[in-house]
Order: sequence, then C-alpha cells, then structure tokens
Amino acid sequence: MPEAVTQYKFSVGQRVAVSTAGTDRLPVGGTFRVTARLPAEQGESQYRIQHEREIFERKVGERRLTLVR
Repeated sequence: MPEAVTQYKFSVGQRVAVSTAGTDRLPVGGTFRVTARLPAEQGESQYRIQHEREIFERKVGERRLTLVR
C-alpha cells in the first residue's frame, strides 16, 4: 500500500512565527525561517526552523506555525 503524500503549508525559506501555547516555551521571540520540510508525524506536517540569533534548528509541527508577511 503506497504511503500518503504529505501536504505542506509552508515552503523552505519562508518566515514564520511560532505559537508558544502549551508547555514548549521558546526562549527567543520573533520570526524563524523554515529550513526543511520533514515527514509527517501523527498526521501533522513537520518542519525544521531556525531563528537568526541561534546556531541550531528546531523541529516543530505545522499547527504551531503562522506565516509572517
């Protein structure tokens, strides 16, 4: 049986804001850049994002992201 194709709302390079709702608080505010699309987990698209003042990347689910224009 073929795997379902993951639908992504955001593209690599786009700038996004991250919702801080829940227990996973971010120590930095502002915008992040999408650096990679990752396989879905439990039906939710996943992304790798990076803040301009951080040297590492974070993994976050799509429902926590909002496009920054």
